[in-house]
Amino acid sequence: MNASHTRTNIWIVAISNYWRTSALGATYFVVGFWFWGGSPGAMLTSSFFFVATLVGFALHHRLGWQHRSRQVALIVGQLFLGQAVLIWQKSHLPLTDFTTTGNPLTRDFLVYLVSSLAVVAMSIFGGLVGALASLSMHYAFLFNVHEEFSFKWFFPIFMGLAGFVVNNAFRRLDRAYDQLEAVANRDNLTGLLNRHSLFSEFERLQSVAQQTAQPLLLIAWDLDGLKQVNDQQGHAAGDACIRNFAAALHANIRGPNDTRPGDAAFRVGGDEFISIHLAADDGKKIVERVLQSGSWVSAGWILCNTITLDQALTQADRALYQSKQARKSSMALAASCD
Repeated sequence: MNASHTRTNIWIVAISNYWRTSALGATYFVVGFWFWGGSPGAMLTSSFFFVATLVGFALHHRLGWQHRSRQVALIVGQLFLGQAVLIWQKSHLPLTDFTTTGNPLTRDFLVYLVSSLAVVAMSIFGGLVGALASLSMHYAFLFNVHEEFSFKWFFPIFMGLAGFVVNNAFRRLDRAYDQLEAVANRDNLTGLLNRHSLFSEFERLQSVAQQTAQPLLLIAWDLDGLKQVNDQQGHAAGDACIRNFAAALHANIRGPNDTRPGDAAFRVGGDEFISIHLAADDGKKIVERVLQSGSWVSAGWILCNTITLDQALTQADRALYQSKQARKSSMALAASCD
């Protein structure tokens, strides 16, 4: 399970903050044009951008995408729309929509300023491609190239570079957090999650199960005969058995997607494992699939939608013990028959 799915990563925080800020900005322009007595065209185009922003805001929270690429595509599309609205407003709206003095320089400065903000936002979320695209629109449609040479020629480029630096910093920070989280939350030998992350993952999956009315299954696993393998063949052979079982368990853990979170698997002791499965109510089928890998393992499971983690572990351990006892009894019976 990817670390980005166990925490709210930097990109998701930045994207959420963007939509809040964008909604406030869109509201400001609609209310501003209404308050200043703007033309029908000003009210219509500003309202159009306002509605598009609300739709993007709603999609962001409704779909709950954790994959950054789709969220970024949504933001980039909204920013392109914003620059297109700005281009149309500059070309078609009367000067009285921008200034009471009728001075076109005031309008051009306001448009220039908003476009520069779009450049930095596009650079932060779209990276180099976003920066180049927004700068192209700025210089092609919004900037007067016949103006006297001044700092205004370079300011949008500086804004684009600043946004690109922030974009790169976000990427590096997320990568560093992923690495730190992997060290803190994962077992070095198997790559599975460790006991440290069990409580938070259980709470997360139980909350999803309760909200979606899906069953949540917790399975306790215990490798049989690991001590004998360590004693007779050495700890390297024992570690190989642990890794083989972990690989078989991981193969039966469903990964996350945009409609459901992933299941979770943990190594919580030397030969003890826990797995938590969303939308699963039959532990027998999962155990049978894992046993096909050839691992000698006992397992006990419990549905845990409405009980605490401690209760789930206690009941699963009890079922695990019964499973071990049943296996020992069957082996003893088979030996006596021989």
